[in-house]
Amino acid sequence: MIRLIAIDLDGTLLSPDKTISPANKQALLDAEAAGVHVVICTGRPLSGVRPIFEEIGFRSNHSYSVINNGCTTVNSSDWSVISYDALSEEDLVYLDQLTQEIRPQLSLFDLNRYIILNQEPSEIAKMDAGIVSTVPVALGLEELLEAQPIFQGMFIDQKEQIDAFQETYEDALAQRFHTIRSQPILFEILPKGVNKATGLRALADHLGIPREQVMAIGDENNDIEMIEYAGLGVAMGNAPSAIKALADVTTTSNEEDGVATAIKRYVLQAQN
Repeated sequence: MIRLIAIDLDGTLLSPDKTISPANKQALLDAEAAGVHVVICTGRPLSGVRPIFEEIGFRSNHSYSVINNGCTTVNSSDWSVISYDALSEEDLVYLDQLTQEIRPQLSLFDLNRYIILNQEPSEIAKMDAGIVSTVPVALGLEELLEAQPIFQGMFIDQKEQIDAFQETYEDALAQRFHTIRSQPILFEILPKGVNKATGLRALADHLGIPREQVMAIGDENNDIEMIEYAGLGVAMGNAPSAIKALADVTTTSNEEDGVATAIKRYVLQAQN
């Protein structure tokens, strides 16, 4: 029996136009009414998650979100932080030095801000920040250190520039951070050993739910660990073939209410 559903947002719960379909919304509410913990598990910062929760309208006072790709777990009833992993001061100094020699901008996240280190935000950074309902701000290293904790970072630029950056710097960065190419325009860095699965596992342990009773639904590289961790790992129909190969099952796409399909088939029908 599934007692916790972990659901990615972009490419999974959200349609390509970044909206929630009526069928997906109803399936989430039905799962909650059945006593299942519905957990948004996303790379988005808090600003990009709160509007989603408000739109869904969960009725429980015991809902949770794992955000920042697993770095931060919050109680979604009051948005208080339950636990987090953060980049160290040494990590931030290292990244400050790196930004002096690269073209992609580095965005960093505290709980409430989308920060661009050492530069005025580019148009592509402004676009990305807009997707998560915020506006980027420029900070230097001294201000950044005062803003700690900083949970995660990502290098952002056009695909060609991120391709070249990844080829040059990935090996060195992977020695110090957990790295993910989550989107063509994004190369993300997290504290070493941190990913969606570590955040999800900690929350499941906190709730007393074994992994066998966890279902995780996702579509991209930053969902791999949580799909592998869950007792039932579900790949979206729009996921790359490599993600589908790692999952236990595949549902329909995010244009075809894939989240609702999975919840009905593997959670609600299984309880009847």
